[in-house]
Amino acid sequence: METKISIYSDVVCPWCYIGKKRLEDAIELRKKSHPDDKIEIEWKAFQLNPDLAPEGEDRVLHMSRKFGSLDRVQMMVQRVADIALAEGLPFSTEQQGHQPNTFLLHALIRRAKDKGKASALAEIFFKNFFAEGKNLSDDAVVLESLKQAGLDEEDLNYVRENESLLKEVQDEELRGRQLGVSGVPFFVFNEKYAVSGAQESNLFLQLFDQLEKEAQ
Repeated sequence: METKISIYSDVVCPWCYIGKKRLEDAIELRKKSHPDDKIEIEWKAFQLNPDLAPEGEDRVLHMSRKFGSLDRVQMMVQRVADIALAEGLPFSTEQQGHQPNTFLLHALIRRAKDKGKASALAEIFFKNFFAEGKNLSDDAVVLESLKQAGLDEEDLNYVRENESLLKEVQDEELRGRQLGVSGVPFFVFNEKYAVSGAQESNLFLQLFDQLEKEAQ
């Protein structure tokens, strides 16, 4: 069976980080019983904070303004951290740091797709942000992330100067919003079934079974 999964996601969304892991766990289980399945993942851009300045801003300031108070933010972050850690994902509860504008990061994931490294780069951005507290607005951190995924400075320059690629990413996000994507993660299976939120792996497995039934 062939399955294409489009994932609308943002690398500063903790539930996207958790949702990615749960989907990957489901795929691994599915492959054990259906080794011939072909499952393709396509990352789609969605910015949680599209109006953020290109250089980003202080994370404590950003989170406090968005959620009302630092106490509330810390409670929310602790809850997410507990879930992430239970899934085996490294996750820091430290709030000091930087909130990046993620548009360039989405464009870099699109570039990585051409080299079969989109999921790897997305994972590195997630880990650098949520586990390491690194500043994803900093070119040095972005370059280090690219190198970890097997890309380099040429890819960064290529993306920055490629207006048609940047427009493509913009248009993709706009199409997602027009389709009704208002929160992430948002998974679309074979352009037929949509799953909103970081659902448990079992739900993804049920969807694979449903698609298999329909294919027969």
